[in-house]
Amino acid sequence: MHSPGHGIVHAATASIDPDHTQPFVAEESPTTSTDHRASSGHRLEQFERDNKTASDSESEMLNVKLSPTLKQLVSLRSPLPPPGPSAAALNKVFTQTLDDLRLSSKSFVQPTGGDSEGVLKSWIVVATATLLTTNSPSTMGPLYHFVTRTSDHALGPGASTDASVPLQKKVERVALIREAGLKCAVLTGIPKVINNLGALREALENDVKVELDASKLPRREVSSQKATRERGAELFELIYSPHSEKLLSKLGRSHPDFPGFIIEHAYGGVLSNPSPEPNSSPSFDTPLISRTLTSALAVACLRTQGGVGPQLTSHVFGLLKAHHQGNQTPIEQWISTEEGAEWVLGAVDQLCDVVRGPGDPVLQDSARL
Repeated sequence: MHSPGHGIVHAATASIDPDHTQPFVAEESPTTSTDHRASSGHRLEQFERDNKTASDSESEMLNVKLSPTLKQLVSLRSPLPPPGPSAAALNKVFTQTLDDLRLSSKSFVQPTGGDSEGVLKSWIVVATATLLTTNSPSTMGPLYHFVTRTSDHALGPGASTDASVPLQKKVERVALIREAGLKCAVLTGIPKVINNLGALREALENDVKVELDASKLPRREVSSQKATRERGAELFELIYSPHSEKLLSKLGRSHPDFPGFIIEHAYGGVLSNPSPEPNSSPSFDTPLISRTLTSALAVACLRTQGGVGPQLTSHVFGLLKAHHQGNQTPIEQWISTEEGAEWVLGAVDQLCDVVRGPGDPVLQDSARL
């Protein structure tokens, strides 16, 4: 005989029948079962409605189109870059500015060997920064073809540019153009870099694309945030010392997040150089663009932009300071002299004259200086 209350089993309570090894569940009351089904049905209906709403929203987003009025407004005010100059005109100014660099720096640089490659590398950085800042994607192909048809010794006046350089040398030079383009992003704007580097990619031969994609180039995303910040602070100090702290304070008054953004993202993330990848190609175990050439690149970008005199002046000073900071190649020693800085400014103006034409207001302003 059971004690009182032991025979009562509450709804939805599991027990073990002593005559069986399987648990059983006592029957729910009709009211509880009906309420549970109603609640489940309500949740299912709500889930289906939510899914339908999300599906409808996604479908509407996919079907968004510009009205004729918006299309017309977008097409106004030159949304596309103007056509660039002819390849012949570009090749002429390329040759002139490269020859001028070679002749002007001859007191520092040997005419052959590694020094001559360094001359070409310096020219590529300045030319890329200038052409990209003019936002002339059509010049990227001629630039690539010019530097990959110039052998190491063919830097003198009248030298032939018909002979193509070996595949690995092509990869190294296009990697340099690409790296210069990326560094321009913080000085001239990401949209221009996207369009111009896209045009560069389209100009490459298939074997160059394959080899470039397979190359173990230094990559920025592998660095820690702390390492990136430290690289940025070091480069910022090298360029702006002894005024770096004063400048950061001034930037902070413009916006409190500005100093951190400039140091970590602009200088640390882009303008400074990442560490080489493990097992990287010997061709890429040193920075593609040195501290000196980064300053020359900044000068070229800012000169081409126009209207940013204070920043241009700061980076000209930064270029001259590099001369006293060591770890330079012979051509970098010359580029960071006053004569070298004059060449950078003059080469930029010559390139802009051809790409933009003599009627460009930025060029007219510089001509009055």
